[in-house]
Amino acid sequence: MTLGEKLRIARMRKKLTQMEVAEKLNISNISLSAYERDKRDPDTETLKKMSELYDVSTDYLLGLTDYENKEAYAKKSKLESIFSEVVMEVQNDNDPTIYLDEANLDEETIRLIKKALKNGMKFVDEMKRDGK
Repeated sequence: MTLGEKLRIARMRKKLTQMEVAEKLNISNISLSAYERDKRDPDTETLKKMSELYDVSTDYLLGLTDYENKEAYAKKSKLESIFSEVVMEVQNDNDPTIYLDEANLDEETIRLIKKALKNGMKFVDEMKRDGK
């Protein structure tokens, strides 16, 4: 999805017209229309204001993340941080049955570790719900 498409969809989700947005951002309706049709790119300050108005991250608008919601993006970042911590702990563990060399972490190994972690999180959630 292009920047223009994301801008248009974000505006429509907020139930705002182009005229309303142009007025709030202090830009012309012609400029906003050009942004939404991918004829022009907004400057950095305008993009930041649009992000705030539409309550989406600039990273989402620029295609750097799939998370349009700032809270979902923050949650993902926290999970990635936890994953990195777990990998470091396993690497530094003196348990001889666990061997994890960062140089040998190919995409398949990372995928499997993430899947195991996800399954573990589901298990913990079920235990919490069951009161165990």
